[in-house]
Amino acid sequence: MKWVIKITRDINKLREEIDTIDKKIVELILNRMDIVHQVGVTKSKDNSRIYVPEREVAIYKKLSEFSGLAPNQIQSFYTEIISFCRKLEGVLNVGIKYNALSLIGVKKIFGEYVNPIVINQFEELDLDSVKYILTPFSKEIIDFIKKNNWYLINKVNLNEEILYLFSSYNNSIFKDNDITYILHNDIISKEYIEIEQNLFINLILFKNLKDFENLNTIILGTIPSI
Repeated sequence: MKWVIKITRDINKLREEIDTIDKKIVELILNRMDIVHQVGVTKSKDNSRIYVPEREVAIYKKLSEFSGLAPNQIQSFYTEIISFCRKLEGVLNVGIKYNALSLIGVKKIFGEYVNPIVINQFEELDLDSVKYILTPFSKEIIDFIKKNNWYLINKVNLNEEILYLFSSYNNSIFKDNDITYILHNDIISKEYIEIEQNLFINLILFKNLKDFENLNTIILGTIPSI
């Protein structure tokens, strides 16, 4: 029975160490929240974006380099920390069509603290309070963003389905390996999405965007690469 007692004591000692670490983690998160609040006060003065996807990707990459974990592994748990802190600046309204994937997708991008607004048509949205839409590509969403001067800013992969995040706010910090989505009536890149006949979304590296400047294209937006 001595070995049983020793193992139990060893486990209890390890659990005490875990408890100490957990307290330190919570303390650091509270410190982070305090700084985020200060950032939020500054943002509110000039109406800056609350959600900045390129900044979040940069965080995942930095923590990946620090920890040795892959950026998507960091993202899998750090999204909730960012979400918890972001709510101090405000809980975002995001328009979605009603289906299970959209509900999952909006949480995967924004974390727990987000307010999905379920609609049948995008034109139903109150654009004074809703600045984001999560949906697959379609002619409807393309017509909507062209009419309202919205932008493609992020995406989320859910099994074989990809949902795209559109916003009235554009991303502003771009890297060479970020992916720019351009609308054209023909296929002009190796990767593309066919919307309908003579309407294609072509995917190109941001660093190659200048090669397409002379074509009759519409830039939908650039998504930061994780």
